[in-house]
Amino acid sequence: MPDWLTKEQRSRNMAAIRSQGTKPEARLGLALRRAFPRRKIVERPLLPGRPDFYMPGLRLAVFADGCFWHGCPKHGRTPGDNAEYWEPKLARNIARAREVRRQLKLSRISSVRLWEHDLEPQTISRAIRRVIRAARKTAAVY
Repeated sequence: MPDWLTKEQRSRNMAAIRSQGTKPEARLGLALRRAFPRRKIVERPLLPGRPDFYMPGLRLAVFADGCFWHGCPKHGRTPGDNAEYWEPKLARNIARAREVRRQLKLSRISSVRLWEHDLEPQTISRAIRRVIRAARKTAAVY
């Protein structure tokens, strides 16, 4: 099905989508600082995949993934419009996330990816528990 927006409208729409500084990312940052008040937490470090947060003492990279952009099994979907563009695009995002995880692992950095729906105020504690489990696992390994 062809796009129902003009090329200029679609371009303006896509340019308005933020890649960093999103609300879920801000909620995650606040929750991490509350859960780990004495840990250094670096925002957007220069590591493979540019994690949203990095905890150097734990060697733990934390990603906040959007359900649409990263193919969440619960909420991810491929748009019906322009599917021949979106299907490979979203598949590349998923493949890139796997490769980033591999690169981080080779650098002895653990990673945890949290879905956007896990970063809602009512579910943020579940997301932080996942980070804590990952931190404990990392501490046990290194």
